[in-house]
Amino acid sequence: MMHILETPRLILRPPSRSDELLLHGLHSDPFVVNAIRDGVYPTIEQSKAALLQFINHWQHHRFGLWMVFVKHEGQARKFAGYCGLMCSDLYQPEDPKKVEIVTCLHLTASGKEIAVEAGRAVVQYSFEYLKLDKVMGFIRPNNTRSLIKNRKIGFYYVCDKICKNRLMLRFDVTPMTAVKIDKLRVFDYSDPENI
Repeated sequence: MMHILETPRLILRPPSRSDELLLHGLHSDPFVVNAIRDGVYPTIEQSKAALLQFINHWQHHRFGLWMVFVKHEGQARKFAGYCGLMCSDLYQPEDPKKVEIVTCLHLTASGKEIAVEAGRAVVQYSFEYLKLDKVMGFIRPNNTRSLIKNRKIGFYYVCDKICKNRLMLRFDVTPMTAVKIDKLRVFDYSDPENI
């Protein structure tokens, strides 16, 4: 069963095939290109492939990345990016049961605590609905925004990790350290496009 998450300011819903242009626009945002894509702009085919990976992850695991929308008058209005949970095969290939948080937001959504609110909702969901014992986060040492955001969610530093010749900092959050979100609402979701 897939779920929609609702917080005081946000609606998070599983991805749909109709999100292709939203995802391509996000991955083409110069802020995103420089922050996480190493300055390389994606092709539309790469964005389609990424969206299919997101959808397939949901179908296989029953959790994944949520598309994050800022609410206006109670309705999802402005696409901010995505935030969610992925099996951590990139950084922890030796243990495929490990789950990590992944967040990617437009520059226009940055600095407004949207990533913190979405991250808290995702982490709370992971403990209350998926019954995980921890969620990991991997952050580049120079990504100050993510370091601050993850600490506000309740993550704590664990160790350094080298992946593809790049230093990443590993953080974990557990039910004991997680900062809960006020008024998290969870709704069943079924998208006929993805069935």
